[in-house]
Amino acid sequence: MTRTRFIIAVLVAVLMLVPATVASAQTGPATPPPIAIKGPRLAPPAIGKGGVLDPYEIYNNLLVPPGLPVQSLEADAADGGRNQVSGKGIREVSNAISYGLLLYDTPNVCNNFDPGGDWASLTTNTDVWTDWFGGWAPFAIDNGYYQAKNVTFSRERSVGPGNTYVHAEKNMATAQHSAKIASNQPYAAGFGSPIIPVPAGYEGGKALVTVKYLIWDHDTGGDMGDGWDYDWASLGVKPGAAGDVAVYVNGYVRGEWAEMTNTIDLGDAKDIMVLLQAHSPGAFNSNIYFDDVQIAFIDAQGNGAYLKDCKLAESVK
Repeated sequence: MTRTRFIIAVLVAVLMLVPATVASAQTGPATPPPIAIKGPRLAPPAIGKGGVLDPYEIYNNLLVPPGLPVQSLEADAADGGRNQVSGKGIREVSNAISYGLLLYDTPNVCNNFDPGGDWASLTTNTDVWTDWFGGWAPFAIDNGYYQAKNVTFSRERSVGPGNTYVHAEKNMATAQHSAKIASNQPYAAGFGSPIIPVPAGYEGGKALVTVKYLIWDHDTGGDMGDGWDYDWASLGVKPGAAGDVAVYVNGYVRGEWAEMTNTIDLGDAKDIMVLLQAHSPGAFNSNIYFDDVQIAFIDAQGNGAYLKDCKLAESVK
């Protein structure tokens, strides 16, 4: 991906960040708007000492009302007071889409963050903490409390492939990865997709977007019991990539892979943009992973088709 195309993707993405409090709600542009994250961030490095906030400042401004996001309360309530299992941020449990670290294969995926060769850190002059993939470009809020320099964007080699990643890494053409957004300071950040045109025949219909996500269960309570499970994931879709309106759903499942699905009406939009976002209001060890993006367009008669590729090029099956 060229630097020019990367900047174009980010400049479109930064029009939107702050999520709605309920599924399928619309929201407008953030104030101040997010900023593009462009590598390399080598001097000073990401999450430098100058960006660490005083714990009392974080508590008074971000962890109690009115500064505490409603979504944080919803995320904490969704966790149901469950403690972290034996100090593990990812539980060794099986569900319909995963087992522990391992995410099962999903059909009709247009971006699985594989192979490794499409990660910018492997082919361009950037650093491993300021990474982007195939036109999916990073952005973050930067307003004093949420500082963009305190966020890392990287490829993850174990969460997703599970214990199979060691073999895949020997051949980057077949390597498996997921995308990771992380910080130990308050942050709100995401990956914005390239502009994705609405295919001919699907104008005025719907777009259906699904993504797998995993929230590391940091469990701030430790031996004292359940803590503040205040970080969360969200999936935004913009009908009209250059517009300032997006529709969001939030994800609150912790410690295991889960799925978010967002369906929007296209109206007269000629294209869309997808936003994979992570949020944390506290100085927690917040790590949120994304993988296996699926995008389908549905026409007025209810007929649908999945995109084969939603990176820098797109095609419909």
